[in-house]
Amino acid sequence: MKNILVVLGGGRPGGNTAQLAGEFIRGAEEAGHRVECVSLLKTEVKGCLGCNACRYGKPCVQKDGF
Repeated sequence: MKNILVVLGGGRPGGNTAQLAGEFIRGAEEAGHRVECVSLLKTEVKGCLGCNACRYGKPCVQKDGF
C-alpha cells in the first residue's frame, strides 16, 4: 500500500481537472492505496517577484497561502 497525495489546482470545482483527479483517486483507492486530496481552489497563491529573499534564507515577501 502506498500513501498518495493529490494536489488539486484546477480553477473550477467539478471541472476537467477535478474529474480526472477524482477518477485517479477512485482507481488508487480500489487498488488498496491511501489517498489524500488537497484542493487549492480557495487558496491564494501569488506569483514570484524575483526578489531573491528566499535565496538568502529570508521569508517570502508575498503574503499568500503558499
